[in-house]
Amino acid sequence: MLSKLTARSFTGWFFLFVALLALGTVFFGQALWFAVPVIAGQGCVSGGFCGEMAAVLGLWLQPSLLLAAAFAGAIAFWRRGLAVGSRLWTLFPLALLLPNLPSLFMLGNLWGVDLATAFLFFPRWSLFELTPLMALGVLLCFQVEYMPGFAGSIARTRLYDSIPVGLIYIMSCLWIGSDLALSLSPHLGLPVAVAQDMRNVLHFPLSVAGGEVFAGLPPHGVRPDLVVPLGTLVNLVVFAVLVYALALDGSGRLRRAGALIFIDKTAEDDKPMFRPIRKSRD
Repeated sequence: MLSKLTARSFTGWFFLFVALLALGTVFFGQALWFAVPVIAGQGCVSGGFCGEMAAVLGLWLQPSLLLAAAFAGAIAFWRRGLAVGSRLWTLFPLALLLPNLPSLFMLGNLWGVDLATAFLFFPRWSLFELTPLMALGVLLCFQVEYMPGFAGSIARTRLYDSIPVGLIYIMSCLWIGSDLALSLSPHLGLPVAVAQDMRNVLHFPLSVAGGEVFAGLPPHGVRPDLVVPLGTLVNLVVFAVLVYALALDGSGRLRRAGALIFIDKTAEDDKPMFRPIRKSRD
């Protein structure tokens, strides 16, 4: 049985997760450059045997790094989630990583010449879309369970004791992590065309081109400078409000105190069951 993780212990696991993810994506070329000479030994130069080894090694090294990152992230978020009232946070790294492994491979080959046009001009995946997962990980590196606005779980967090910002945040996480459910659609009898339409609706993009913001991709086939999914943008805005509610709003602490039931008397002898401990004056 996996135990709970404190904020300090989770920080080490989170750094391991980020390191594995970085080595499997944007720094994969550097990881391969370091791994090939280590395996081949001294005297390894570019081209020849080392070039062939790099091609073969890259076929299994990158998936191994990404799967290891997903595994480490799931374990870390699960154990930290036990401490903050929800073990379901383990689904967050799985939902954002596993269904999009082919797209994540593109981040490790940005300098290559074999990029497909669809990925080159309109990438489905970008580092910006990993920001919600990284933001939540950074938050869990702090002692969330002792913050003034924490009321037993993130889902119960309220702003000014009225706005359910925690529930809204969880709904936005389900929104951007919906690929995990959509990836199972062929096994659930859902037609691929319907699943693709649902994906397009859930991940509706906002794009920036020439200093203008467009709802969707720019018209006339103009290449966008930035593509941001609407769900990711909403998630980050709600996350900022959630952090404010946790760190500065004390309503969660009041609700935790109000949930403690104090039993004054028993029904039989009318004597108090609990009495405050009074220190003697001696």
